[in-house]
Amino acid sequence: MKDTLPPPAQMMQIVTAYWTSQAVGTAARLGVADELASGPRKSDEVARAVGADPLATFRLMRMLASIGVFTMDGDGRFGLTPLGDTLRSGVPGSVKDFAAAETAYGHWEPWGRMADVVKTGKSQTKDALGTELWDWYSQNPHEAAYFTAAMGNLSAGVAGEVTRVYDFSRHKRVADIGGAHGILLGAILRAHPKLHGILFDLPHVTASATQSLEAQGVAERAVVVGGDFFTTVPAGADLHILKQIIHDWSDEECRRILQACHRALAPHGSLLLVEMVIPADNGPGMAQAMDLNMMVMLTGRERTEAEYRDLLTGSGFGLERVISTHSPFSVIQAARL
Repeated sequence: MKDTLPPPAQMMQIVTAYWTSQAVGTAARLGVADELASGPRKSDEVARAVGADPLATFRLMRMLASIGVFTMDGDGRFGLTPLGDTLRSGVPGSVKDFAAAETAYGHWEPWGRMADVVKTGKSQTKDALGTELWDWYSQNPHEAAYFTAAMGNLSAGVAGEVTRVYDFSRHKRVADIGGAHGILLGAILRAHPKLHGILFDLPHVTASATQSLEAQGVAERAVVVGGDFFTTVPAGADLHILKQIIHDWSDEECRRILQACHRALAPHGSLLLVEMVIPADNGPGMAQAMDLNMMVMLTGRERTEAEYRDLLTGSGFGLERVISTHSPFSVIQAARL
């Protein structure tokens, strides 16, 4: 195509992509899109509302308008586009907290050491932050809140797809392992009024989970349990679901988690993993980039279908099928053997 940029210009766009991600993350943390929810406004009005410098706010919003996040008219008034609407709080399709979390210090600083990761084959999070990522979040609750909410963004985005592609009606109780504030569990329970649930995560995460379940109108059919999935998970469910849990950990660590699920899961129970799956032909997608994120930040990785099959087989499960969704995620269905 004649309008295709030449390779040097394409590469410059790729190299400077982090400028864009930081601009988006800054707008998310400041709440710029929320200030435009009622209609177009001048940037100096937005600056006053969010407590930022007027000229700097204008330059930030102008740049984001140039790539379609906002609109900018001849009078210098900025408005929302469908893309910018995803940076609002509490609306369907919001990724505001995801944008804030992924561009915050706890993620940004380790990514600055990616060359060391590739040279050593080991995450540099501890060297960058002075502690491992989960300890960093426990010591920095503001960032932890963004991260937990970001997982909620992802859960909300994929929840409709999970309930669309999988039949939950044959189950009696589902346990959401590592379920944070229960956004995914809540969606499942709302879609299936006879189903009951267990929300399981670390105690500091579940501390506010009951309030979230109450807000979703499912608290009467769900119990919240705090603990460590490396040692034990709650018994009593015939279905376990783990969304973006397995990709955080090495194969050895994953087997410990899956074996804990195996011990707790009802006989002949089912297991669902909601994960990005690397295509066997390495076709384009988000999974390969997320794999690098896991390499930088943690001990985990994204996996192919064959790698998930091996992992599940070694943990007492049999992979039954991998279900595609209208999202970057697939639903990996397995049975307890």
